[in-house]
Amino acid sequence: MKNCYKCDFEIQESFKFCPNCGSNQTELVCPSCKYKNEPNSKFCQECGTNLKGTKKPSKPKIEIIEQPIPEFGITVEFKYSTSQTFDFAVEEAMKFSTFQQIGEDKKAIYRVNVTEDQIETLEPLLENLKGWRNRKVYHNGEKVLWDSMFSHQWCYKQRKASYKPELYCFGYENNYDYNLWGCIQTRLAFREHSELFTYGKWLNTKGDWEFDKERISHTLEKNLFQYRFCPAMNLELVKDVLLAFPDKVNPSKDDDWKFIKNYGSQDGLKITEKSSFGYVEEYYVNGAAPASMKKFLTQISKKMTKKLPSGIIE
Repeated sequence: MKNCYKCDFEIQESFKFCPNCGSNQTELVCPSCKYKNEPNSKFCQECGTNLKGTKKPSKPKIEIIEQPIPEFGITVEFKYSTSQTFDFAVEEAMKFSTFQQIGEDKKAIYRVNVTEDQIETLEPLLENLKGWRNRKVYHNGEKVLWDSMFSHQWCYKQRKASYKPELYCFGYENNYDYNLWGCIQTRLAFREHSELFTYGKWLNTKGDWEFDKERISHTLEKNLFQYRFCPAMNLELVKDVLLAFPDKVNPSKDDDWKFIKNYGSQDGLKITEKSSFGYVEEYYVNGAAPASMKKFLTQISKKMTKKLPSGIIE
């Protein structure tokens, strides 16, 4: 038996801590003379060495010197992750001539930089960064939202897997998305009941309809913004189609156009006409659509300066 160094409580010789006050009972060994001192000693009882000032040397801190983000192009940055794809991500990143590793081990930062027209080359790397939290993207030196840069990925994959990739963006595989803009994400399809043909106003009661090209342009810009970096995007084609789009039409005079009936309300232009059975029919219209979509598309394509892919208009 022995007594606690602090509270003098009687304890067994094998106890490392006092059950009464919790004090440590381990003797302090002097680093200079190896003399065993009582646990509460501040200085060695044999040689006077300061026992409280002896600490284990701490590991030197690794200083990471941040490198500035490139001011041009697209920069993808990521850090260590417990994801199973981490090693693959680093392997893909190292394939780029612009690859940078800043720091070591788990503190390291990995970066690659490409020009906008090289964004497709990032696909293997992006595939391995899916779902990560420790990832960032910069555009021309400024941090941007990941999805605002890479929202096109899923759609572009669908294009590459398509039977005719060159026609996919024109809605080749789905008539609902059929368009001349060259991107199904415009959500302004070239079909009879598309909102596209309701963007405008009636100039008079004689059936003169003026398309609101400013609104069409705004809708295109808004819908295409998050897909603007898609490798298949051709904004010059979009502008060309809009320029070739008619300014004014009159379905009551031009057989190539017909009224779009507004069945939901009485908004729009009121039309009164006799039916083939002799009775008077009244209805409201809120736009004008081509009577023959194929003929309309052919007319547009002839006015365009850009050439459409073969097979778009059939």
